[in-house]
Amino acid sequence: MKAVYINELGGTDVLTHGDRPEPEISPGEVLLRVHASALNHLDLNLRASNCRRFPHILGCDLAGEVVQISPDAGTDLKVGDRVLVDNRVKCGGINLCEHCASGNDQWCARQQRIGVDRDGGHADYVVAPAINAYTIPDAMPFTEAAALPIAAHTAWHCLITQAQLQPWDDVLVQAAGSGVGSMGIQIAKMMGCRVITTAGSDWKLDEAKKLGADAVINYRETASISQAVREMTDGKGVDVVFDCVGADVWEENMLCLKPQGRLVITGVTSGSRSSIDLSILQGRPLHLIGSGGRSRRSMADVMKMVNQGALHGIVGRTFPMAGVAEAHQAMHDRDFFGKLVIEH
Repeated sequence: MKAVYINELGGTDVLTHGDRPEPEISPGEVLLRVHASALNHLDLNLRASNCRRFPHILGCDLAGEVVQISPDAGTDLKVGDRVLVDNRVKCGGINLCEHCASGNDQWCARQQRIGVDRDGGHADYVVAPAINAYTIPDAMPFTEAAALPIAAHTAWHCLITQAQLQPWDDVLVQAAGSGVGSMGIQIAKMMGCRVITTAGSDWKLDEAKKLGADAVINYRETASISQAVREMTDGKGVDVVFDCVGADVWEENMLCLKPQGRLVITGVTSGSRSSIDLSILQGRPLHLIGSGGRSRRSMADVMKMVNQGALHGIVGRTFPMAGVAEAHQAMHDRDFFGKLVIEH
């Protein structure tokens, strides 16, 4: 089969579009013919410095068609079903770790990730546990489906599970143009919240308004995000900040929050280390919340909303399999809105 893989760490030149053996199905798994796969910043990090297995097929987000099912898979899936895949592989069967046995599979001690610890979706075929495959609406393009899993599940987990979003909340979503940010806007609006969001260009802010954002901030043209947020909220600040940026906006995030506000962070693309003014935390007080693992239960909830038409994958640009290197460069340059998707 054709795949995009790496044999060593490096720049986009180490990405190889070539032949790899077709994967063999194991007990409890399904074999999928991949029709689309999407990029994440994780792919760039793996390629450049973090991958520890070679050769390795990249691609953590994928959608495709079921072509084979293990006899013991215990699933309602059928050959020909159109599905997307949750890339987090947890315990299965009767030999569960203590976390999975207690219903807290987000902390699974044996957790692996498709595209990281196992070969990923930039390939003609991929295997995955049947429990990780979720059917998608008949009318949904595979490119849109591939844009959903990590972004939608992450945003849902952060806003619904971690921050416990309420309909009356004012929410600041950082980085509207990112996959996670664009999903965060959709989820917050679905909950009935007022949404303020940021981006570095006006065209991205226009796209955010189409998703339902109530107010927007161009951070390149604004001296202080927190001051702008307070002006938009009559000096009160927001109830929730959803951040996938990291160090560059750390203190501004806290200054945007009203007393008892919740900051939930899931990404550190701008850096993972920052100083903190403890007086801001102590004086409000504030709730600082990490993302952590994501559960099968929350993924199932996400897919209910997807199949009801309430959540949509946002495709920024598409590339052919042979153009994955160009897609990596596009992600580095950040001149897109939503997700970068590979068409197979």
